[in-house]
Amino acid sequence: MSGPQGGSGRPYALAAGAGFVVCFAIAQATGRREAWDAGEYFIIGIPLMCVIVFALGWHWPRRAWRWTLAMAVGQAAALAIGGGSLSLWPLAIIAMTVVSVPQFIAGLIAARLLPRREAADDPG
Repeated sequence: MSGPQGGSGRPYALAAGAGFVVCFAIAQATGRREAWDAGEYFIIGIPLMCVIVFALGWHWPRRAWRWTLAMAVGQAAALAIGGGSLSLWPLAIIAMTVVSVPQFIAGLIAARLLPRREAADDPG
């Protein structure tokens, strides 16, 4: 594994995969075409994705906004595969941006904790 600042594609894959799995699983479990049509998306999905982005931001803090973007791409793929209406794609992009705000904040908080983490690890 690359270090916290490494150029690995792993965090992108983890974020996109998590976004896809969470969105697709909620849509399938609730019988909805789009996950955000179900209350479970807001009660379970968004908090779960926030935890995942927080963990990614903790391990890869540099430009942590990327993990939220990758997660949104995964969710968009789940929408497309799950039978969401492509005629409403522009509206879906706007909605995805709005519902991704909590993940974005979680990633930034995790990344901002890095200086404190490094200071705590410093024995001198």
